[in-house]
Amino acid sequence: MTKSADLEISNLRIITPFEDREYESRLHHLEGCITIKNDKIISVGECQGAKLVINGNGMIAIPGFIDPHTHIPFVGERSKEFVLRAYGKSYVEILKNGGGIYSTVEKIRSSSRKELVEENYKYARWLLKSGVTSFECKSGYGLDLENELKQLRAIKELSKIVSQTLIPTFLGAHAVPKQGENKYLQELTTMLKEIKNESLSQFVDVFCDEGAFSVEFSTELFKRAKEMGFKLRAHAEELSSNGFAVKASELGAVSVDHIIKIKDEEIPILSKNKTTAVLMPATSFYLKTAYAPARKLIDGGVRVALGSDFNPGSNTFYSPFFTLHLAVNHLGMSPDEALIAHTLNAAHVLGISKSVGTIEAGKQADIVVLDAPSLEYLPYMPTNEHIRMVLKNGRKVFENKDNIPG
Repeated sequence: MTKSADLEISNLRIITPFEDREYESRLHHLEGCITIKNDKIISVGECQGAKLVINGNGMIAIPGFIDPHTHIPFVGERSKEFVLRAYGKSYVEILKNGGGIYSTVEKIRSSSRKELVEENYKYARWLLKSGVTSFECKSGYGLDLENELKQLRAIKELSKIVSQTLIPTFLGAHAVPKQGENKYLQELTTMLKEIKNESLSQFVDVFCDEGAFSVEFSTELFKRAKEMGFKLRAHAEELSSNGFAVKASELGAVSVDHIIKIKDEEIPILSKNKTTAVLMPATSFYLKTAYAPARKLIDGGVRVALGSDFNPGSNTFYSPFFTLHLAVNHLGMSPDEALIAHTLNAAHVLGISKSVGTIEAGKQADIVVLDAPSLEYLPYMPTNEHIRMVLKNGRKVFENKDNIPG
């Protein structure tokens, strides 16, 4: 028995997604050890021995959660808007009156890059304590070259000081600025060139919906971005049905996100094009709106991922456990489907599934150890207090010191 490994966690119940040859995701349930050397998993199940062995005491190990849709980095808060919505004002009404995204734009423009990094380090820690080991970050609160680049550069700086893997996305087309769509399209084209030159993002996103950008504008933006080699993602069909989810899918979008209003006849097109649907049930809960048709999407052959949509205006929930609860209780997903959606399927969206999203030999040791009796218990009792330990790249980055495995 070799002692060359760095760390071994024994006596675990391991629950991990895997993909068969047909790329259908399922869960494996194993018992035994996870053995780690450097930042990689070298063995799952059979105990190999290591320099340091931790007894998992029969706890559950799952892959680190992956959040494929957040609006980090942002500054400020919009609690007054929350109260307005609680008393009947709609998201679109607030947006049209200069609130919503526009109020956060003002705060971003008056903040330094250093302030952005410092404020969002806090949010990254919140996510880490919730078991999130990789997450997406979006720009989109700048709406001009200077401030969109400021956000993306802040993400790059933040990635150097946080424990997690950060994946940046350019969302310059988040809200229509004062100059209108036509002039802004030319500005966005300039931004895309700068972002490409600095390698600040591989992804381009657009908010195409009621009160945001038109289908025609969004389609043209995607065509230009695709020609430059960017991967495409889309906020689509959240507030209204306009057909853009299908257009984005036909253009090769990696994902279409929200899609609460998608039509039944459009679902087979997403399946055919292998476009992932990223669903954020916490936003529906927060805004008191309908939930996405997860059951129809899954049964129709569409890969579904789950994310938080964590942002200062339309959803301030970020815990994956709450998202799992909503996915099972309101979207009709099974606990198995929900866990896969928030790990492996989310990794596919961000282009990191070859290194994270499962617990298997050769992958990074991004692992969450949970004190819970079963997988079903996680959505039933949706609290971060289940977490006893979070590992990132084989290194312990968070632990609940009140209940550390012996």
